[in-house]
Amino acid sequence: MTSRNIKIINKGQVVCVSEELDNSPLKEGEILVRNEASLISTGTELSRVYGLKKGVVYPVYPGYASIGKIENTGTGVNFAKGDRVLYSGPHQEFFRFPVETMSSLGMVVKLGNEFNELNSIDASLIHLGLVAMNGILPAELKLGDTVCVFGLGIVGLLTALLYQASGVQVLGVDTVENRAAHAKNACLQNVLAAPAEEQIEAVTGFFGRETVYSAERTKVSEGSPPDITVDATGRSEGIVNAIMCCGKNGQVLLLGSPREDYTCNVTGVFNHLHMNMITLIGAFNGRYPFSKKEGSRESIERNFASFASLIKKGTIEPKRIISHVVKPEAAMEAYDGLYNHRDTYYCAAFDWS
Repeated sequence: MTSRNIKIINKGQVVCVSEELDNSPLKEGEILVRNEASLISTGTELSRVYGLKKGVVYPVYPGYASIGKIENTGTGVNFAKGDRVLYSGPHQEFFRFPVETMSSLGMVVKLGNEFNELNSIDASLIHLGLVAMNGILPAELKLGDTVCVFGLGIVGLLTALLYQASGVQVLGVDTVENRAAHAKNACLQNVLAAPAEEQIEAVTGFFGRETVYSAERTKVSEGSPPDITVDATGRSEGIVNAIMCCGKNGQVLLLGSPREDYTCNVTGVFNHLHMNMITLIGAFNGRYPFSKKEGSRESIERNFASFASLIKKGTIEPKRIISHVVKPEAAMEAYDGLYNHRDTYYCAAFDWS
């Protein structure tokens, strides 16, 4: 049996190749899944495609957000042939792997009857939804809080929509006007497009909620920093903005993964953190256990059900978020679009049907 596999063979070179699959009998704890749809994780995958990640060694088989149907199983697994599953598998037509280690970086979750009606392209969004949940669950969210999410790529947009669904006032900010417009189309109520150097003033102006009086006793709107800021840009200058924009006793969540070198004078940044008693939280994926454990009510399984329910109810609308669906043979076109044409490419999925 052969499998169509998406493969980064060198910097800036992505191909779809047909490769032989291991056809030996499945071992205990193994499953064989046939891919139906897989979503591109823009930050992680572009860092490999374009060599932004330090020390990347080629070739690379990218991807980790797939949904498919189980073709066969070994013994000792809680899955059956024909089950539809969300799994942490690469962009490959067939994928064979052990399911003994469950984590956010190596998971298999059965959709089950409750969510089996979701089409595969829509359901492929769930995995990045789980990533986005790391940008809200660690926050000490209070009634009346204000939130600003920097970066309206796929993960940032989903994070902002999750905050909005929680009932707080949230603003999404991006440097690209079309990306902000795309977020608006995805039903994010408050969006702002501004150059990085203008964002702090623009954000505090948006959240102006205090009334002061001028010498003439005329009401003047005074800017107010948000209580919680989230960096979803994955760029160090974006993190600086998120910190410097955060208000007193606030929280900053680092959801993006910075990969490129950046130089600045950090004294002012550290001083702002210190003097305003701001909490800085690393919100990397893998924060929560796969199953519910003592001491934590959060788990990947619970978060999966929560996000899938938001799609089912229409709170999150994948068709408004996924801008391009392409065949695996057009992989290079998709990566080029996401990297070089960010004003029109926002989120892309591969259709393996």
